[in-house]
Amino acid sequence: MRAARERRLRIALLGFGHVGQRFAQLLDGPYRRVLRKRGVVPVLTGIATARHGIAIDAAGLPAARCRTAARAGTSLDRFHRGPAVRSSLEFIRKVPADVLLEITTLDPRRGQPATSHVRAALRRDLHVVTANKGPVAFALRDLLALARRRGLQFRHEGAVMDGTPVFNLVERCLPGAEVRAFRGTLNSTTSLVLARMEAGLAASAALREAQAMGIAEADPSLDLDGWDATVKLCALANALWGGALRPSRVKRQGIRHVSALDVRRAARAGTRLRLVARAERRQRRVVASVGPERVPIGDPLAGDGRDSALVFTTDLAGEVGVFERGGTVDQTAYALLVDVLALLTPRPLPPSPFRGPR
Repeated sequence: MRAARERRLRIALLGFGHVGQRFAQLLDGPYRRVLRKRGVVPVLTGIATARHGIAIDAAGLPAARCRTAARAGTSLDRFHRGPAVRSSLEFIRKVPADVLLEITTLDPRRGQPATSHVRAALRRDLHVVTANKGPVAFALRDLLALARRRGLQFRHEGAVMDGTPVFNLVERCLPGAEVRAFRGTLNSTTSLVLARMEAGLAASAALREAQAMGIAEADPSLDLDGWDATVKLCALANALWGGALRPSRVKRQGIRHVSALDVRRAARAGTRLRLVARAERRQRRVVASVGPERVPIGDPLAGDGRDSALVFTTDLAGEVGVFERGGTVDQTAYALLVDVLALLTPRPLPPSPFRGPR
């Protein structure tokens, strides 16, 4: 009787880096068990990569073997069934799927090609889940409107703070409250680098550690120069306030020029240097910045190592914050699962975006 009630949920991955590989691995284990409790059997029907080929199989791809091939640097083409697929947009058009997980790398200046990927998938009547902050920062309003018109969902919980609930926190837990400002340490790589420098390690060695963990961007300059945190800030500000803030309009300074002496001086003053993203709504204008700041010990933003934190200032609930201890790819993969689970619970979509101008 149980098997008769279950249905297939066809999942396609666009992007197969650290997060995609971890999601696929967990989809064969605990994620499968969670989804089956909701009455669906997940089937990985497609994987598209930038460097390791494209594979589609309507019956289901062997996730473990695909992950092994990608980690070995070999092509996924041998797992493909059917006519060859030459591009990511062709993959979106042809893959037999119910939901597309868009987890390609970040382009901080245009949000492409991820935004085009999301738009194409919605137009093909696929739900879309992403951990890519680009589409959220550059086109959230349009993408949510497109999803609504087609009776679909575009979900993006993992775009800002891995698996820590950020968008869901505001949408579901702060009804009636207006977020007036926020501040956060949104880039775990820079937090790790600064923490390791405080312990006496060279910045280059700390960056290699972050890369080995899989938390650094494919291009680490996006972390060190503050681009990743800036795009996340824009994604969050645009979702909260219904605007169109662009990274080019944010005052941005990274940590590339922070020295060991700067870190030691901050520690002697009872503070920690962290890359802090700030935004404040001033009437109809958003004032935003990203840069290294001295954060007092005990402040939520002064976490250890790769910890991340975000604090909202609201009119009705005061300061409300969330904290992530030691971010890894597991948290980002979990955010994808959270959004996939949300697709299985039909409910009205929030306004576009969910906190419009006041």
